[in-house]
Amino acid sequence: MNKISQFWPFIISLIFLSLSLFWVWQIRPTASALPDNFRFDANVFSLDNFYDESNGDFSGQIESKTDFAYKVKDIKNGYFIIQNLFTVRKPSGEKIFSVERNYGIDPKTGTHVAGLGDHDRNGYLFAPKNLNKQDFTYWHVNYDTPARMVFAGEEEIMGLGVYRYEADYHADQTENLGFLPGVGKTRGIELDINLNLWIEPKTGRMVKYEDKTIAYYYDLKTKERINPWNKFSNKFKEESIKNQVGQIRFLKLKIFVFEWVIPTFGVLISLITLVFSVKQSKYKKKGGEI
Repeated sequence: MNKISQFWPFIISLIFLSLSLFWVWQIRPTASALPDNFRFDANVFSLDNFYDESNGDFSGQIESKTDFAYKVKDIKNGYFIIQNLFTVRKPSGEKIFSVERNYGIDPKTGTHVAGLGDHDRNGYLFAPKNLNKQDFTYWHVNYDTPARMVFAGEEEIMGLGVYRYEADYHADQTENLGFLPGVGKTRGIELDINLNLWIEPKTGRMVKYEDKTIAYYYDLKTKERINPWNKFSNKFKEESIKNQVGQIRFLKLKIFVFEWVIPTFGVLISLITLVFSVKQSKYKKKGGEI
């Protein structure tokens, strides 16, 4: 019985070591994964400046009401169908623009998955995790065109270190703006976009975004631009930025606990048990026990 009892510390040490390895390989990667109830809401400050075709000039800026949100709509084979909503209305309540996109997303990596969204996309829901200032592809709900985001600098937002990324690109919104006069029949709408994202590099989560865009009518036959339709901009309001910063801080703490605290504790318990076992074995041998 004594001989058998000598092996228990080794067995306990091996169990804790095995659990630590299992945690590192199987559990730790889930720390930064999107949860089943993932939701991202933001209040957006929007300015629109519509072009008056009769006067040949812009009519002046108005503040619009904009809703911007992501949420898990469905789960298929471990992948998420994430609904992204974007609605802009005039102060009177009149619709300016409204669209819903559905993305197929791998919750562990944040990458788009072919065959699951409303159409196939590459790139990320937000950005890669553990960013090292590399370029990446992002799809903004308003434009539904791949934006190649390029590193533009390091900044701090409310004490949180972030990377700012920028893209200048073009998109066509003819399909989504068919309620405008002649759009989809004789005219189309194309946009010149400047988009900035602020990304927390460890988590790959978006803290805020800003865009400045000019939308033009163009002739569907000749593809030549006719005149502007709207000059607009969007950016997160302060309370939404503060909310995202708080959520990301909590997520970073969770990742730290999952990646370092728990596995380190398991390894330490394993080593302490092993050292205690060796010392106990030596002590018993000195005392004449076999």
